[in-house]
Amino acid sequence: MRVLASADVHGKWPVYQWLIAVAREQGVQAIVLAGDLLGCPDGFDTPQQAQLHEAGILVEFLDGAPVPVFYIMGNDDLVELNSRSNRVQSLQGRRVQTGQFAFVGYQYSLPFMGGTFEKPEDGIESDLRDLTELLDAETVVVTHSPVLGVLDPGFGETQIGSRSLAAFLGKRPFLAHIHGHSHAGFGREGRHFNIASAGRERAMIIDLETLRHEVVGLERPELDG
Repeated sequence: MRVLASADVHGKWPVYQWLIAVAREQGVQAIVLAGDLLGCPDGFDTPQQAQLHEAGILVEFLDGAPVPVFYIMGNDDLVELNSRSNRVQSLQGRRVQTGQFAFVGYQYSLPFMGGTFEKPEDGIESDLRDLTELLDAETVVVTHSPVLGVLDPGFGETQIGSRSLAAFLGKRPFLAHIHGHSHAGFGREGRHFNIASAGRERAMIIDLETLRHEVVGLERPELDG
């Protein structure tokens, strides 16, 4: 199974149009969006109202994708997409089986901007315990946050990954970890894939059977085993 994975699009409609075109051209079986999906268009009284309007348009747009779309929200998202489409499904706190593989999602990251989908480490740790039974060796874990110390550079010398998430994944079986949040951390380390687009046309195609990945878009295409 080959998936097209991206995150941190931040409401850039040309990027979403590009992702749908890549999905068609490359013949992937699913699109995975790992948070920070929405922007904040002008003309609304509050950012929440702006994102609610954009979320409705985005769900309708993604419903026309050639393959199923699995998503979580991110720290810059103030509202849920609230998709009711079977083709555009939230992974938050649940396991979605697709053939031999499964996707499990968790969308909260550490406090950053005081957003809706942020929690301190103890809250994240408590939430993750509820996901323990959902993971196995064929599970793709989709989070917005990186694990602490892996593909997680922030501003200056800071790291923005979660210690609780690192401990959780360090003790449980999983096939791959797909995340965003750290724009500067785009890349791969072991089974961790940072697919933050930073609002640009860049993403990864990941073959779940081999874990080989291909970078598509602004970055120079590459294959990595």
